[in-house]
Amino acid sequence: MTVGDLHSHAAPPEDWEAPRQKAGQSVETLELRSGATLILSRFSPGGPRSFRFTEPEDTFGFGFHLRGGATFETEDCRFVTRALDVWTCAAPRGSTSQFLLPLEGFRTVSIRFEPHIAEGFFADGLALPKGARDILKRVGEATGIARLAPLTAAATTKAETMFTTPYGDAARRLYLESCAFDLLAGQVASLSGGAGDRRRIPPRHRAIAFAARDHLDSRLQNPPTIAELSRTVGTNEFTLKRAFKATLGTTIFAYVSRRRMAHATSLLQQGMTVSLAAREVGYGCVRSFSAAFRRQTGCPPSAIRRAGH
Repeated sequence: MTVGDLHSHAAPPEDWEAPRQKAGQSVETLELRSGATLILSRFSPGGPRSFRFTEPEDTFGFGFHLRGGATFETEDCRFVTRALDVWTCAAPRGSTSQFLLPLEGFRTVSIRFEPHIAEGFFADGLALPKGARDILKRVGEATGIARLAPLTAAATTKAETMFTTPYGDAARRLYLESCAFDLLAGQVASLSGGAGDRRRIPPRHRAIAFAARDHLDSRLQNPPTIAELSRTVGTNEFTLKRAFKATLGTTIFAYVSRRRMAHATSLLQQGMTVSLAAREVGYGCVRSFSAAFRRQTGCPPSAIRRAGH
């Protein structure tokens, strides 16, 4: 049975357009940096849905599938996803694909790159899995796919939280960026069993981490994106994240959250109102700030303010 046979049981294929917001379905896009895009696709259970898409440019990407059963067919290949699959795909400009989403629903994190951007992402000693490396070389010539290492339990949890994160404003963007790069880093780490984290930290990586920390401390109210921060300290996103975690023992997002809440605590103890403290540390929504503060400290911000008086 081909995907065409399967489509005969579904409505006629729709053009896939993102972002799309309809009842029971959501596709959100976020530019991680020029030439790199994060896509969060979520479809509730229901009848089979069929889509078609034409690539506007050469593209290379990864799909992290939290639910299985989706059928994809391109001009050169066909595959069916399973839950926790990770697939990489390269497609030339003008190539077309059709895909059928299953009754059980669809939830996938996708990261798409312009090919030259992908090559830069995996520079500085960061090795692409072989299947991904091979199809990236032929991206302008033919469609290629490869199944990579499946999502681990930790990576699955991380991917799920990308759809449910309570953060808002700049914090949400930073969180989604951090999760996206962590998912990609997990594919790199699978090649070496994570051995890279146990090696001695190179002096250059320490310098990168400390420079990034200092810049973050100066921008707590409006933290830079990971792409902006990497440019500021003169490296790429992968190297920045690895150097920061290895040197400081925490992620960029966790560091910013901790420092923001520490500063907010100080302001509240000095008598500042909760709404003003929220604004001072970059939160436009008091409710989001209060929820983040409670997660970080274990108590509501109002309790800190009362204790300071």
